Amino acid sequence: MVIVSSATPSRPDLFPLITCESSLSNEPLVAMGCLARDFLPNSVTFSWNFKNSSVVNSQDIKTFPTVLREGKYLATSQVLLPSVDVLEGSDDFLTCNVKHPNGNGEVAVRFPAVSMDIPPNVTVFIPPRDAFSDNNQRTSQLLCQATGFSPRNITVSWLRDGKPIKSGFNTGKAEAENDSLRPVTYRILSTLTITENDWLSQSIFTCKVVHKGLTFKKNVSSTCILNPQASIRIFTIPPNFASIFQTKSAKLTCRVVDLTTRESLNISWTRQNGEFLPTATSFQSNVNNTFSATGEATVCAEDWESGEDFTCTVTHTDLPSPLRKTISKPKGVSRQPPSVYVLPPSREQLSLRESATVTCLVKGFSPPDVFVQWLQKGQPMPSDSYVTSDPKPEPQNPDLYFVHSTLTVSEEEWSSGEAYTCIVGHEALPHMVTERSVDKATGEMTPWLRTSETQKMGPGRHFGARRFVLKSFPRHPSYLQPKDRLLETRPSAVDTAPLCHLEINVYILSCETASS
Repeated sequence: MVIVSSATPSRPDLFPLITCESSLSNEPLVAMGCLARDFLPNSVTFSWNFKNSSVVNSQDIKTFPTVLREGKYLATSQVLLPSVDVLEGSDDFLTCNVKHPNGNGEVAVRFPAVSMDIPPNVTVFIPPRDAFSDNNQRTSQLLCQATGFSPRNITVSWLRDGKPIKSGFNTGKAEAENDSLRPVTYRILSTLTITENDWLSQSIFTCKVVHKGLTFKKNVSSTCILNPQASIRIFTIPPNFASIFQTKSAKLTCRVVDLTTRESLNISWTRQNGEFLPTATSFQSNVNNTFSATGEATVCAEDWESGEDFTCTVTHTDLPSPLRKTISKPKGVSRQPPSVYVLPPSREQLSLRESATVTCLVKGFSPPDVFVQWLQKGQPMPSDSYVTSDPKPEPQNPDLYFVHSTLTVSEEEWSSGEAYTCIVGHEALPHMVTERSVDKATGEMTPWLRTSETQKMGPGRHFGARRFVLKSFPRHPSYLQPKDRLLETRPSAVDTAPLCHLEINVYILSCETASS
């Protein structure tokens, strides 16, 4: 029979087909299908691939005859796989490929949920001591949580001193814990409202869970607490600028503390759109017999800089519900690039012929996250050869910050003319980085000023009755502020004690009081 149609040729629309209910542990085969519909002409070819692109054996594929409906065709292809292969394999879907003269297509067909008999873990959480004082009715709640069970059919009820409680509790629906894993397991939460008198009456409250014909019970009371209130806490740690500057990526860290057990802990990071990020989890043992865990995920530096929200979610059997914390790059923070000054060693230190200290002063920047590194001949110097202070607010402008980094080298290296470069990274710099270099030639010390007891030090400025010597300064103009700034040092500093070799606010390298 020949069918003539005036309909416009069209490519097929594809739809996945799976069974509504399945228990893979009890069935020998798993059936999956693919529907192609509304195509014309009647020429279609099916093929199937596993997740890793390997081809499904043609012996496992069955293609049914096409059917004409309303001037266009539909066809179905079915795959039958041994259930043991599905349970033990790493694939969670197959790809149905369809070839047609008017266009090819493909659709992912996920395996049906794996149903295995897994018993629940039952935990009861008691109210904190001050919970009843938070409301006028002086009521609180007992929480019963059942986790990690399959299949999802389960019942939860409450008893008081062995007798069923008929009202005052609410049980939610069983929800999948993580539907991206197989077998799928579920969790359920039930809350029982009690008064303070109920709790202090020394009654025994029981959460009763029935699953697959088995009964699980957990008892609690104010006199015998079998499951103490969980004190698990989480902290999120944003990426630091040094890490972003060096790796061009941002590490998100989620810290979980006060764990009583490592079992059943899950730490996950998600993007603002809900997409899961690969998260690496590590554990540490504590001296108080608890555990800590760290979950780390990495995103592109651009994603962090954009201000996107990232959320850490923690689940554990000791938690009645997941804990979540969200972080993002702070918004509305003023951005001010740093000024960088490199200061050579003092003459007094060099005269000892032991070591030479080069100082990099970084000031006037915001936000406080900054990166400092030293180079010699263009190569990074060992981290143990220099010390960098933590950012601190500037005394005259607390909204801006300063740090200083001191590099120690041998006197021979400095005197040989080696150049040392201070690299500073900060998000407010034009290219996020700047540098300043110094060597013996550019840092040569030049006498600046000597003065006696009554020498005038600046406009309207005199030091009092003690003879002192203002030591040398480098002649290189990039290291210091203008000369009139140097003369703003208050005389009182000299009256009470010798000036230090580095005065941050006025950049004086070395001043001392000399004997008469």
